Amino acid sequence: MRLGMPTLIEYNTVLDNVKLAKELGLSFVELNLDLPYCKLNDELKQLSLENNIEFTVHLSEKLDVGELDNDLRVAYLKKIETVIQKGAKLNIRKYNLHLDPGIHFSLPDRKIFIYEKYLDKYKRSLYESCVFLNDLAKKFDVEIMFENLKLPNYLKEGFMIVGSFERLFFTLDMGHDLKNNSGAEEFFLDYNGKKIKHVHIHDFDGKSDHIALGSGFLDIFKKMELIRKLEVYAVIEVKEKDELVKSVEFLRNEKIVID
Repeated sequence: MRLGMPTLIEYNTVLDNVKLAKELGLSFVELNLDLPYCKLNDELKQLSLENNIEFTVHLSEKLDVGELDNDLRVAYLKKIETVIQKGAKLNIRKYNLHLDPGIHFSLPDRKIFIYEKYLDKYKRSLYESCVFLNDLAKKFDVEIMFENLKLPNYLKEGFMIVGSFERLFFTLDMGHDLKNNSGAEEFFLDYNGKKIKHVHIHDFDGKSDHIALGSGFLDIFKKMELIRKLEVYAVIEVKEKDELVKSVEFLRNEKIVID
């Protein structure tokens, strides 16, 4: 088990995040590429070596590889390819990607999700993307991991497509799972627990998620035991420095080992 932190919007440089990670005894920083200061350049390699901090990547949330418009989908895949080409040269091996629920239409009495309505087209688009991404992961010797947001049945089918590829894996977001009561953890474990290579952990208090560990309803002890059992990287995915400090202090006060 290795614990890390996300890049924080209150900071303006990767170095600020690295300093905080070191101060808190964390092992890695997840670079969020939606933040303009998160650039994949040679500075990262130097920061990693000088501070003994690893980097992982959270790809832009705009990159929906199930997209039904083929031109858009191909453009998203090319962007991912560019990111991984750069990142692999910097020895960045883990890349996180949302499995997006897609566009929906809000009717007076319900929401209709495009991917659910056009399920066969969605599955075909996602499959074609996974072929490309699996080849990309092999070529650059990296892991590409798909994260749960919500988990309706059509996205379960999507995750099963992802899981059928050798070099594509899952990110289990425990906070999303609790907030949405989606059963993602059970689904992933029942499907193939070895496919879980990455975890996002944050608490939920009935109103807000991405809050400090120990501030809500998440069974931290049970979840940390699972993280240890899976031997995965885990991001304490809170959004503010104070929440991150509280989370680490909570883990230490409860004598939960950080390594």
